[in-house]
Amino acid sequence: MTRRKRNAGLLLLTSVIVVTGCNRVQTAAVKPPCPGCSLDGKTTPRTADGHPDLSGYWNGAVRDGRGPARAASPAGFGFTGGVFQRDSDGSIIYDPSTEYNSESGAGRICQSDDCQAPNQPPYTPAYMDKVRKIAATEFGGTTPLDPVQDCRPLGVPRAGINGIQVVQSPQETAILYEAAPYSTFRLIYTDGRSHPGDLETTYWGHSIGHWEGDTLVVDVIGFNDDTWVGGGGAVGRTRYTSIHSEKMHVTERWTRSGDVLNYEARVEDPVAFTKPWVVTRRVQHGGPKDELVESICTANVKEHLVAPDPNDPDIRKRCGYRCDDAAAAK
Repeated sequence: MTRRKRNAGLLLLTSVIVVTGCNRVQTAAVKPPCPGCSLDGKTTPRTADGHPDLSGYWNGAVRDGRGPARAASPAGFGFTGGVFQRDSDGSIIYDPSTEYNSESGAGRICQSDDCQAPNQPPYTPAYMDKVRKIAATEFGGTTPLDPVQDCRPLGVPRAGINGIQVVQSPQETAILYEAAPYSTFRLIYTDGRSHPGDLETTYWGHSIGHWEGDTLVVDVIGFNDDTWVGGGGAVGRTRYTSIHSEKMHVTERWTRSGDVLNYEARVEDPVAFTKPWVVTRRVQHGGPKDELVESICTANVKEHLVAPDPNDPDIRKRCGYRCDDAAAAK
């Protein structure tokens, strides 16, 4: 996706005003370069009521100075994981093949249990049977059974925090999603209200939040069961992260530190899970040159999706196209 860039400069100069008739010098407040921007990248900006300011556009890899930054959301958590890698000189390596190195190391497609990601939902036996039947239709993390193929909203927690615009006020916080799988939104009410007693189920559920210190804690219920909690990922390492019931309950924790947003989702489902499932993510503030853009979703022609084939080289050799026969035979 091409992103529009603004040519706004970083005006970090402090204005000094001399007051006539006295010896006092007033220092004008420094205006941040964009909504929610930290002045130095390390100091957490705050709102007038003292809470961390979560406002602004959040997107992409965390630039922490510890080597090449990678996509903020691992595969199976939206569409943002394991596809690009940003090197220390700022260049971006994008691999449109099945060899998403940041997710799979050797780049092999995962079609068996020995290469599955360890942190996947703890399904009950009845639900695990359904999940395995879905996984059997996946190839490279894609299946016609995924509701995203029909442009259904990703929901919580699958949508994650990558590619979002946060608009924060004391009474409510709006999360604007750039591609989940299209431009959409949800509201987190922070005015002290409770969940409605006659709540109808929806894709995003109903969110109410409160502050615990510097962390926004959000309680989300009222989901329909048309969404998934995750997906197969770029090469299928999270094949067993899919369905849930309408009894799913998510507790989110949003914590900002400088220009990094940390996110935790505790997912409970007394019907589908045997115990809570916890996922964590973090993402970088976009800064003054990055903006939310409109994204439109068109339902896929699912007949053209590739189904798993045991004779496919990526499955039979357990590696991508760059592996030679000798290496694959070991």
